[in-house]
Amino acid sequence: MMAYEDKINGGFDFLVNKMGMESSMFARRPALLSLSLEKRIVPRCGVYQVLLSKGLIKKASSLRASLESTEKLFQNKFVNCHEEEAPELVKLYKEKLELARYSWAMKIRRKVD
Repeated sequence: MMAYEDKINGGFDFLVNKMGMESSMFARRPALLSLSLEKRIVPRCGVYQVLLSKGLIKKASSLRASLESTEKLFQNKFVNCHEEEAPELVKLYKEKLELARYSWAMKIRRKVD
């Protein structure tokens, strides 16, 4: 049970304190707390921050939408359609996903050893 609580606290802390998401959002969208910090939240937030800094998205609903989207929809709506304005997005997103996969593999490996 402690691992699940750590997961929830980690995602909540990151989204509220680092990304500026309103804590009340979790009451309306509790499924956000079940998302993987390493595999979904951090990679997608990296893309979100680049798009926001370039003025390519609006802050209000884009963060929530980017997190809740399926992988295919996320890539189409937030990565691929901005390739011209922000060509580094594809590389950034792939790097963050690879890092998440590597971290996940290392955790599995530690459990087996």
